[in-house]
Amino acid sequence: MYLPARPGRSTALVLSASLVTALAGGLAGCSLVNPYASCERSEPRLRELASLTILDAKPPRATPPAGHTEVETACDDDSSGDAWLSAERLYSAPEPKTEILDYYTRAATADGWKREENTSPQRAPADVGGLCFSKGGDGSAMTLTVTFPTGDKYLPAADFGAGTGVEILVGAEKDGSPIPCWD
Repeated sequence: MYLPARPGRSTALVLSASLVTALAGGLAGCSLVNPYASCERSEPRLRELASLTILDAKPPRATPPAGHTEVETACDDDSSGDAWLSAERLYSAPEPKTEILDYYTRAATADGWKREENTSPQRAPADVGGLCFSKGGDGSAMTLTVTFPTGDKYLPAADFGAGTGVEILVGAEKDGSPIPCWD
């Protein structure tokens, strides 16, 4: 399974939170413990993410590559901040990228996801950088990304054959805090 860079959290926010935590711990004589910083007891939320119907949405001729036929879940608590949960599916689609992007824009919108535009001047076009959607509010926030990965980022390596590799990934903080699609 491939874990993409975690969207959200700016460096300043992470550094500020770290400084406050260190100062508070030092002043109190003990450290503050964040119950959401580890993957412990994340299984219910991972099951919830894995059961989302958007992960089964695929263009008409798309198929999962061999060895990647199921939704894969992961929890990453190695980075600073809260544990990051994800559920993903891989497909190989013979359609052009523009048709794939149109398909997922329609499917996600119909499922209640809101497309988030990347307004950065350095943004890549959608057929390179992919799409990002958000859903839910404080306590239930999630992001949905649609990207075009290469097969060598996965174990086992995904063979997309003559098609285009498509990764559908739903991610969330363990506590459901809102997260931006783009920094």
